Formats: sequence, structure tokens, C-alpha cells
Amino acid sequence: MTTAQKSDKDRTWEESVEYLASQLAGQDQLNPALQSGLEFILQRLNLESGMILAPEWNKGDPLISLAVGKTRSWQNQIHSRESFLNSLLQQASESQTGEVVADKAGMVAIFPLISADGGQGLFLTNLREFTQEEKDFLEAATFLLGQRISTYFSQLRMVQYRKGMDLISQIFAGLNSMAAGEELETRLVRSLKDIFSCEAASIALISDNPDALLVKKTIAGGEDWIYQVSIKPGKGLLGVCMNERRPMIFNQPVLDSRFDPEIDSIPGVEANSLTFVPLTAPDQVTGVVELINHIGGGFTHGDLELLEKLGESIAHLLRNIQMTEQLKVMNAHLEASRWELVRSRNTLRSLFDNLPDSLYIIDRKYRLVAVNMARAKRVNTEPRMIINHLCYNALYKRSEPCENCLVADTFYNHTTTNRTERVWDSGDHPLEWDITVYPIIEEDEEVPQVIIFERDVTEKNMMGAILIQSEKMAAVGQLAAGIAHEINNPLTVVLANAQLLERSLPKGSDDAEAVDLIFRAGTRALQVVRNLLNFARKEQSEVKPTDINQSIQSALDMLKHEFMQRSVEYSFEPAEHLPLIMASQENLSGVWVNIMINAMDATIGKQGRVKIVTQHTANEIRVIISDNGHGIEPDKLKRIFDPFYTTKDVGKGTGLGLSICHRVIKQHGGNILVDSQIEVGTTFTIILPAY
Repeated sequence: MTTAQKSDKDRTWEESVEYLASQLAGQDQLNPALQSGLEFILQRLNLESGMILAPEWNKGDPLISLAVGKTRSWQNQIHSRESFLNSLLQQASESQTGEVVADKAGMVAIFPLISADGGQGLFLTNLREFTQEEKDFLEAATFLLGQRISTYFSQLRMVQYRKGMDLISQIFAGLNSMAAGEELETRLVRSLKDIFSCEAASIALISDNPDALLVKKTIAGGEDWIYQVSIKPGKGLLGVCMNERRPMIFNQPVLDSRFDPEIDSIPGVEANSLTFVPLTAPDQVTGVVELINHIGGGFTHGDLELLEKLGESIAHLLRNIQMTEQLKVMNAHLEASRWELVRSRNTLRSLFDNLPDSLYIIDRKYRLVAVNMARAKRVNTEPRMIINHLCYNALYKRSEPCENCLVADTFYNHTTTNRTERVWDSGDHPLEWDITVYPIIEEDEEVPQVIIFERDVTEKNMMGAILIQSEKMAAVGQLAAGIAHEINNPLTVVLANAQLLERSLPKGSDDAEAVDLIFRAGTRALQVVRNLLNFARKEQSEVKPTDINQSIQSALDMLKHEFMQRSVEYSFEPAEHLPLIMASQENLSGVWVNIMINAMDATIGKQGRVKIVTQHTANEIRVIISDNGHGIEPDKLKRIFDPFYTTKDVGKGTGLGLSICHRVIKQHGGNILVDSQIEVGTTFTIILPAY
């Protein structure tokens, strides 16, 4: 009978923890996963009532509130700011560790939900005496609940951040496309509604009429504006945000006396959660962006931070569009108003210098005509210091035009060109720049100057690479699991019959050696299958405070005979007074064994030496395992963590060991680095967070 087929009472406590982990990981949505986890915990401990609370609030309810059984009295405490439960809830997000608290007056036991990223909330249940096994189970269960909450919101923030970066790219693309203001506003508000998963999104801008009314427009379920109203600035929560010039979040706005449903909401929609960000560019508030009713239950401070960043870009874009329209009017009166021309030039200079991306203009002789502040700062100077200098000399320290430069193509073909360039900063980190060259075409169809626009796309490309790698690993894991299960059963039959055949043969039989070869080959194949299953399985071993030095010493004790047999010297230099880490000692031991065996394999044909060192720096623990082996070639080094990739000879490696090590370290919130030189040796550095 498998663990999944057993009833709750038939499972051991360890099996219950594994089953809870699989339940939480088996559902994509957070609330259903937590609800099933809560019900399982209560059933396993024979408890009647339970509640999960995860704080993320602003004068309102917690972001997550799930309950089973009679929990009304507990829920009532959430709305009382002076209650014992609410005081614990407000401390939950700041707590890195926690102890069980029992509120005897309320007959409730309160357990903190702690993850690797800190406190995530509270778990409430009936107050009674718990056995040590039950306490251990609750400690592991609450950690799994906290980790599930942390992982879910980390994934949401990553997706949200990527969408936000795409929107910022669209915003600055709007500068080049010169889209109409109404069309651009529609695209922006619709994108904000999609990024933050809310029921509706609005933009309120100060009109140009003499009364300076605030014109608010909203997009809800449809594609077009469904609501438009002109209001006096200063009313409702929207007016508060505009007057105080700061972002605001309300996850229960009806409790705020300043809330005005006619201004802050839309007809037919009850406002459950609101977020406001003022549009400030460059020194005045020109409007407000509002999000209405987060579909997930409430807005988070992470939502507010991202919306604030997007608001800055939106404000600059709207300001730029406004100034562009003003410039068109001023050009019609150019000869009649020299003062208007000066004002336009100063405004454009402010816009030019405040753009976050690099922008500069050169003539046909590659002389710099204009440079914005962002580009000048990259070479630690001011724009006025490099004007009229050759661009390739002032900006790139070259004596001739850059390789692969496409400026000449733009000059002669009158077309926009684009290329990507990789450079290294002072810390030898690669930066990728997207460089676009735009022609400035005069009335005679000549191009005397070009505009060069440079954008740092390093982070965007890195996020794309991470996403591709994650999808590839998921596909490989599914494939590995399927293949492993198909092979496992026939191998089991082969091994069983080989043992029976060996027993049936008389001692000294000539066929005994052949049977033994069958058994050994089957055993090796079975080990490969187990490695595949270990790679594909989403398992959670018992996580508890662990001594790194002790886990490494245990691995060395197991490998001591192997070191002696291969005549490989080894040394262990443990750092004293290392802090504990939250980890699975079994999984970590497997990592040490795998890397040390690889180190021994790398020294074949040499007087091998393996050195293990532990270090403690800040809040990190480092484990450094180095050897004096033959090293790994640079083109192979970047692939050593890929599943099924191996540098060993055919038949001597499966290519799963280091990929499993990489997965285990990542599950522990750490990182694994490798450095290798041919005929010098290889060094693995494992970085883990301290407990």
C-alpha cells in the first residue's frame, strides 16, 4: 500500500508530512492548496477547528483567511486592533522564527507559519496537550504551509515583475510611435488591469479647462472605457492620494471615513480593495492611477511598489506626450514668439536628461551633438565635457568606429537599424545593451544627424533565460519519471529471477559467473532508474536545524574506505562555531558524497588530493570542495548541471548526479558555483543561508 492510499491514521508521522507536502505542491492555486492542507492537519490530529491567517493588510482583513470548524470568535479578533490575536498577526511578517503561543482565554493554540523567507502568518487550532510526535508534525506542517505561501507569492511577483518590465518597454516605445493620447491611455490602463489581476483599473488626469476638473476614466471587463466622470480634486480616497502625493493601499476601504463610493468605485461594483498611485512628472501631480478589487482577495505592498515604479514611467510618458503636443503648437508660432522657442528647448532638454535610458545624437563625422545624463554617467562625466568629441573615443575609448556599428547604414540608407552589444562592467559582469539608431531626416531628404538609443536589457534577457530553463527542467523531469517507471518493473523481475537462478545452481557451476553478471548489470540499471526517479520526484525530506560540519563528516566517514582504495588524500578544515541551517541532512549528505566521488574520479592517473573547507560570512555558510584533478573544459563547464550531461567516459556516469545536487541546493535556498582549470583542478562552492 502506498502512502497516498493509506488512511490518515494509518500513516506514520513522517509519511503524513510527505503526504501534506505532496498535497500542497499538487495544486497550482494557493487557497485550495492551503484549504486541503488545513483539513488534512486537523484530521490527522483529531482536531475540530482550525484557521490559517497570512498578513498583508492596510486597515483591513488579512490577505489570506481560511477556516474549518467553529472559528467565529477567532475571526472577530482580527477586526479588533487591540486583540491578542491581531497583535500576533501584525508581528508575523517580521518574524524569522517563532514559538507556539497558547491563548488560554480563547481556548486556542497559535503556531507561527515560518518559511525560509521569514514569517508568513499564523495557524490556529483547538488548545490541548500535544505529544512530542504531534508537536514535531505541527512544526514540519506549519513550515510547509509557510513555504507554500512564500513560494506562491514569489512566483506571482516574478511574473508580475516581468509584465511590468514589458509595460515599461511599451511605455518608452510609445515615445517613438507617437501614439494618440487616448489610444495610449487605453493600452496603459488595460495593461495595468492585466498585470495586477484586478476587476477594474482607472486613470484620473487633471483637465486643461479653466475649472481644472479631475477627469476619471475606467476599464473593467470590456475593451473600452465604460465609465467617465469629472470631479473636483480632493474628494474621496483618490483625492487624498493626490493631495498627499504618496501611494496608498486600502484592503477594506469602507472602514475609512474618507472613502467616497461615487468617486473611488464604479457603479455596480462594491469596492473591497483599492490601490492609488499619484502621477508626478516632474514636479507636480498630474493625476492618479487606481486599481479596484484584486481578484486574489487584496493588494499587497509588493503590488504597491511595482505600481509606483510603473506610475513614474507613465507620468513621464504622459508628460512627454503633453509637451510634444505643446511643441506642435509652438512651432506654428515660431517666428512670432522667440520666448516660446526657448521654453520648448529647455523643456526638451529636461525630458532628454531625465530619460532613464542612454540617448545621444551624432553628426556624419561621428561628433557628439547632444548627450543625455544617463549616457554621460556611464563614462563618469558630464554631457558638456564630451560634446563635439568623437563618439567612439569619448564613450568607448576607441581610436576608430566600433566593430559592428550600424550608424553608417542609417546615414546612407535612411533607415532605422538595431543591434545588441555585450560589454563587461568593472566587476567583470556581462551587460547586454539594445542599441537602436534613428535617422533625423531633413526636408531635402538628407540625414545630417542620427539619434542613438541604448537600453540595458541584461535583466530582461536573464529573466527570459530563467523561464526557458525552468520549462526545460520541468519537461525533462516528466520525461524522466515516465521512462523510469516503465523500466523499473521489468528490472525488478530480472533481478528477482537472477537471484532465484543463482540459488538453484550447484556450487562451483560454470554458469554461476554468467548469472552474477546478469545480477550486477541489472543492479546498475536499477540504480540509474532510481536516480531518474529522484530527479523527477517532488519530495520534501524532513527539514530541521542541521550542523553542516557534522553532515560533511558523516559523508567522509562513508567514503573513507573509497579514499584509501583509490589512494586519494583528503583533508577537512571545518570552521568553528558555525550556525545551524534549516536543511534535510539526508539530502545534504547526498550532495557531499556525489561531489567528493566526482572529485576522486577527476584525479584518476594523478596523486589525488581533495580538500573540504567550511566558512561563515555574514548570514551565509560556504562549503568549498576542491581537487587537483584534470579539470573541466570551458565549453563543457556551463552544462555540468544539465540532466543527463556527463564529462565521464561512456558507461561511467549517468549525468544525473550534479543536476540532483543543483536541485537540492536550490530547494534549500542556496546556490552552487563551480570553477575549473585544465590540469589544475576543480572547485565547487556551495552557499547556504544560515538558520
